[in-house]
Amino acid sequence: MFNFDMALLAADGTSPDMWNTIIQYCTYAVIIVVCVFVLILMSKRNRLPKHGELKKKLEGLNADIAALKTPLKRVKFYKSVSHVVYKADRLAYVAAMLAEKEKYADLSRIADLIGEARNELAPYKFGKLEPEQSEGFDGAAQKVGEAIAVLETVIKRDGEIKKLNG
Repeated sequence: MFNFDMALLAADGTSPDMWNTIIQYCTYAVIIVVCVFVLILMSKRNRLPKHGELKKKLEGLNADIAALKTPLKRVKFYKSVSHVVYKADRLAYVAAMLAEKEKYADLSRIADLIGEARNELAPYKFGKLEPEQSEGFDGAAQKVGEAIAVLETVIKRDGEIKKLNG
């Protein structure tokens, strides 16, 4: 049986061991590049948002809470409430991580307010309150509004610090 690769290598004057080594090193280089790329993607996905981004997410949560007041079919309503409760949980976690990272009490207050808004919505998720009873929606929207107001003071403080540092 004729081995074409070996014939080419023999004609080149290079040994098969050298080609195997080159192929191995190229394979290792590709694996390293792929791993670095995956790490970059993971770091971008897991980074904490800036204060302006957090404000936009809170405004989106407030809009979602307001949308719950519109009449929906029962199953659609429960899905919507579950989605909003999940979003509130996630935002409370993000705000708590920001507070821990920056050691700033106002961000901790924001996390607490979002948690309280989540607690206002939880009875709807589990069917303890009917969609027609809108006190929980109003309370949750008020808590998120307070969180946005606190975040605006944080953003204003950031602007003042940037002016001082020039």
